[in-house]
Amino acid sequence: MSGRIDFSMGFNSSTVTNKRNLDSRYRIYILGGFSGCSDVCWEQRKIHSINSDSFDQVMSKIMPTANIDSCMQLQFGSLDDFHPDVWLDKVKIIVDLQVLKRQLSNPVTAAQAAAKIQALLPAASASPPDETSHTTEESQDEMFERLLGKKSEQPGQTENTVDQLIQHMVAPFVSKSAEPQFQNLIEIIDQTLTQCARVILHHSNFQRLEALWLATQALLNEESADEQQFFLVDMSQTELAEQFENDSQKLIQTLLQHIQASDEEPDVLLVADCSFSDTAQDRQLLAYCNDLAIACGGYFLAAADQVLADESNMQYLADIGADRIMLAYPRFLCRLPYGKKLDPIEKFAFEECENIPQPEELLWGCPAFIIARSLIRTSQPSSSPDALFFSDIPVFSFAKDGEQILQPGTESVLTESQANALFAAGIMPLIGYRQMRGIRVVGLPD
Repeated sequence: MSGRIDFSMGFNSSTVTNKRNLDSRYRIYILGGFSGCSDVCWEQRKIHSINSDSFDQVMSKIMPTANIDSCMQLQFGSLDDFHPDVWLDKVKIIVDLQVLKRQLSNPVTAAQAAAKIQALLPAASASPPDETSHTTEESQDEMFERLLGKKSEQPGQTENTVDQLIQHMVAPFVSKSAEPQFQNLIEIIDQTLTQCARVILHHSNFQRLEALWLATQALLNEESADEQQFFLVDMSQTELAEQFENDSQKLIQTLLQHIQASDEEPDVLLVADCSFSDTAQDRQLLAYCNDLAIACGGYFLAAADQVLADESNMQYLADIGADRIMLAYPRFLCRLPYGKKLDPIEKFAFEECENIPQPEELLWGCPAFIIARSLIRTSQPSSSPDALFFSDIPVFSFAKDGEQILQPGTESVLTESQANALFAAGIMPLIGYRQMRGIRVVGLPD
């Protein structure tokens, strides 16, 4: 690619579609860890044909599973199952805290519940540890991580995790000589519930599954998607890398057999829930993916990560001969955060984000899915000048310094120079806005 992006035209990049073969039909293979499982060899997982009508049925068959820790697994038979109201009652520590909250809210049991909490305070209110024991102290976040399985427990830590959590949260607010106020304790438990729910929602395994299935649904819901063929290949980026490292031809053979089983000869797209950086390992893996795309007679779509995007190495793809690779950056917003004003939950008052949302608090999707949607749109004879603009990206605002700020639809908002540098390096920029909803793709190849 060469040239510059015309920012003065509001990112109107309809001209890039002029040379494209219109009225194309795609055979699209979506590669991603759809099941969330690693205990079953990917070769034993079926390639699923899927469309917007069969989406729910296919998802219920695959039954995606998020491993939060060795003792906690959450399964999702539908997209609705990702909602906290569905899975909160499946998490023991959250259930126990809700029971304690109900006891505090009931005049008959409030005193007993408060006494249980009060009994924990003497140990929590002991004199501060000396410097020799400082290294074994846990922060509040560290305790949540351990209690939810993200950290292994230290020797000597009690197994009664709810008691530990109560002690850790309540002690700073209540003195040894004061009688705890029931409402104060309820508020503290609510804070604890919020932190527990956030840890689970933002766990990498949970986020990866939710974003993948949401992005897939949006791809299948494209207006012209019913004219395409879609297939799910349940393979994570780690498993894809293992194919390369083991010098295995199994994936290529499997895809070729599947493609050749069709009487038609549509263009092939391999849409991968993968992100690549400027490392020797990723360069080698991309070269392998390029060979995979050539063998399938198509293109391999994936994401560039922030490191690669920041470097904007113009020779990156050329150096590895990756002429069948399409990379895009940055990620896009998949859903609104949970909260009273946007998407409330019923179990308890919950805000997924702090007052000013942080990137790690939001759910981001792989930009390869937006590129696939762009290719479908621009392959149609009736493609409009706004085919590369996506207005269905979730949007919300938040207060900052007394003003309402719009959350951009992309993880980062590119400047003109940044977008042009990516464009020159062969990476397709996704443009998000601070003053309007939606995102736009620029740099789609001819």
